[in-house]
Amino acid sequence: MPSLYDYTSARDLFDAVHEASREAERTRLTLMRMEASEGVRAQGYEATGRSGHRSDDKARTDARIDYEARMDDRIRDDYALMDIACAVLYGADTGKGGLDALMGSAVADCLCFRYVQARPWSEVSALTGYSKSQCRRLCAQGMDACDFFGWSNVLGGEGVAED
Repeated sequence: MPSLYDYTSARDLFDAVHEASREAERTRLTLMRMEASEGVRAQGYEATGRSGHRSDDKARTDARIDYEARMDDRIRDDYALMDIACAVLYGADTGKGGLDALMGSAVADCLCFRYVQARPWSEVSALTGYSKSQCRRLCAQGMDACDFFGWSNVLGGEGVAED
């Protein structure tokens, strides 16, 4: 299970969160494709003979179930890391803490859209109403604030630098 304190800088954390978000989405899409390829078939009662047709249908389902089982711990860790980032951005308990309380919602939202949701800069810009370069600056300022204040203070939304 990942921990916030595994990361020495905000850049390291948010880069890991970005990759975790992308991995979780890739896995979700892969599972959807696998499930769609299984197809929905009506129960048949006729003999299938030696063609193996019925076992082929089940092989796809078995492959998807095996893939889900292999990816389960990884996905759980990915979502746990994204939850950690959300606590940094919006506070651990109340939803009004973290960088949102320290720097404002523009900074927290830009970081969330870009790293937690792994959106491209053009979408971050469209969602926030800021230019792409301004979104990049807001993200950089938020990461700098995390590094300056330290994880404990950011989680609590307290603007006091750690010693």
